[in-house]
Amino acid sequence: MVNGQDTGKLGEFVLRHGKLQASAETLRDARILVPEDIHIQPEGLVALSDLSGLTWKIDQAKQILELTASPARLSSTALQVNPWNIRRKIESGMGMTLNYDAVGTFTNGQAGGTSSFDFRSFSRWGIMSSDWLTSEGASAGQNLAIRLDSAYTYADINSLRRYTLGDFIGGGLSWTRPVHLEGAQIRSDFSTRPDLITFPMPAIGGSTAVPSTVTVLANGNVVSSNQVAAGPFQIQQLPVISGAGTLTLTVTNALGQQVTLNQPFYASSTLLASGLQTYSIQTGLVRRAWGTLSYEDGKTAGSALYRRGLSRWFTVEGAAEGTPGAFMAGGGGTATVGHLGAVNFAVAGSSASGKSGAQYSFGAQRVTRAYSFGGSAVLADRNYRDVASMNGTGVYRKQIGATATLGLKRMGSVSAAYAGLDQDAPPVLAPSVSSTATHSKILSANYFLQFHHIGLFAAAYRNFVGTSQNNQIQIGLMVFLAKQRSASVSGTTGGSEQVQVQQTVVYIGDWGYQGSVAVDSSSNHEFGEAQYKSKVGLFSAGVDSLAGVMTGRIEDQGALSFVDGSLFPSNYVYDSFGIVDTTPAGHVHVLQENRDIGTTNRAGKMLVPDMRSFELNRIGVVASDVPPDVTLAVDTYQIRPQDRSGVVIKFPMRFSYGALLKLVDESGASIPLGSTATLMATGAAYPVGYDGEAYVENLSPHNELRVKLPNERVCTVSFDYKRIPGELLTIGPLRCIEKKP
Repeated sequence: MVNGQDTGKLGEFVLRHGKLQASAETLRDARILVPEDIHIQPEGLVALSDLSGLTWKIDQAKQILELTASPARLSSTALQVNPWNIRRKIESGMGMTLNYDAVGTFTNGQAGGTSSFDFRSFSRWGIMSSDWLTSEGASAGQNLAIRLDSAYTYADINSLRRYTLGDFIGGGLSWTRPVHLEGAQIRSDFSTRPDLITFPMPAIGGSTAVPSTVTVLANGNVVSSNQVAAGPFQIQQLPVISGAGTLTLTVTNALGQQVTLNQPFYASSTLLASGLQTYSIQTGLVRRAWGTLSYEDGKTAGSALYRRGLSRWFTVEGAAEGTPGAFMAGGGGTATVGHLGAVNFAVAGSSASGKSGAQYSFGAQRVTRAYSFGGSAVLADRNYRDVASMNGTGVYRKQIGATATLGLKRMGSVSAAYAGLDQDAPPVLAPSVSSTATHSKILSANYFLQFHHIGLFAAAYRNFVGTSQNNQIQIGLMVFLAKQRSASVSGTTGGSEQVQVQQTVVYIGDWGYQGSVAVDSSSNHEFGEAQYKSKVGLFSAGVDSLAGVMTGRIEDQGALSFVDGSLFPSNYVYDSFGIVDTTPAGHVHVLQENRDIGTTNRAGKMLVPDMRSFELNRIGVVASDVPPDVTLAVDTYQIRPQDRSGVVIKFPMRFSYGALLKLVDESGASIPLGSTATLMATGAAYPVGYDGEAYVENLSPHNELRVKLPNERVCTVSFDYKRIPGELLTIGPLRCIEKKP
């Protein structure tokens, strides 16, 4: 026992010459701190008298050791909120999915169309994918098909790592410029553990004299509540929102006495937790004109980046990249400054065409519940080069950004932002690459106030480089008419006014619409569209009139999936999906997170299109929909699907081939309660209930029962059975013939 509390542990102790001794491992197992440099007795034992702040008493008759330790002698009870070392099972079926979004337009008797396609082939070994854009009748009857990305990816959920072979965007930091590559990549991927928070979270601790309940609040919200033993304790990795705040620790003992402690904190998502690291390594050919041409490969390039949390307040980072004719490398870090905010800095150097260049980056931010502000700057000299600049993109010579927000409570909120960019004209490597320098300085401000179902908004925009026509103020009013319906009216100092109404589509069976009228000095713009979300897709039809030119528009957005030997049409599958299988029962209601989302078809299958990858998804069926002659083993599953994949969720069902038998003895009286009926064909035993009734499964066309009575006497009964689909048969009375001695 430690400080009067039973630890439930057994230990081996040696009492020699009045000194109690034990191994260091035994003492540490009882939460007793043992210094590494403590004097070790013979046989590897430590004398308890050598440990200050520790006394002991033995009841040898009961074999109980009572230890009394000061808080300094006890190790802390570590309460881990989100442990990292959890191995999880991720499930994936095998199949294919084709997402599509097809739009047709009709203008002045001419028809045109654009489409986007996202094809995936998935299995537990990874995902093959390919994205395409197509257009027909775009100009002079020209038809185009543009490949976007085609790649094979595999996510290792236990190492939090993802491998890619094909097209991808390279990893990047705030001061580097990722490029599209066609090659190979390996990178850290925390999306496989969406429950984890990767940035440093505050810790709080204390000490209790007796077992107590410890509750922690972050900005008034409970984030942790645990039972702790007597002695010191430490709560690590408390889940909090980023920014500045206050932790409140409340310790309550068994008598209801409370002690409260407040501790300020500052958490920033730009840092990594101590000891956590991320990296990305990639190499391949740079893809130029992505989204415009299917193939226009640039130079070979390779890059690597690395970040590691060195402590709770500092994260170091570095990056290097190279391509024929240029090399760049740099490093920096992100740190929190007390409880005030976060700062970041980086320095990079490059070498290209025999010239050396440099780039400097720095920034700072502070986020609180009431206000936030921040700023950043990236400056490069005239000789600085990176991979992007060697493949048709101009160098960013100066990037300056600043943001500020202020919450006015009942008076709404106001925000402002400034963005300035000076970018060199890129080298002309191909006709598809623009060669114009960019210079912009834009200041914007926004205000929003919501009162019940009415929202007031205002926005101001100032372009310091463009003409005065680009400087405008917009004021508007928005009315929230229902949960998915709203209307708004707005006007600008440029002389334009707009009225808009809309009803968004969320669930299957919903109708939606959009309508707007915009008037300015040059032309009028009218637009109207209706939408319907069915089980097989989202359908839209509308008319757009601009400056007297009328355009009709139709759209079909959905998906086709081939899984488990069947083809399933559905709405667009953005992430993962599931195939619910209730064979042999059909028309069974399916529940997703306890919400009814539809029924399985006649064959007992249904596609659930919006499952969350790597997270627990609760999928169930309504047991009352299952026919009486069908047995349902499990009515709810919890599934973690692989991203962009499908998983088959099969609810084990089988025909019971059962019937309710009414058993009577030779005199016609009911077989007594407590008898046992055994089906001779299977050997399964079934209890006999009131009125001689017994429910027996797995019956054959001809059956024989052996009934054992409470008085140990035995009788037998024979009967025929013919299944009627969807019905639970009652057979009897059946006369049970007792065996004669």
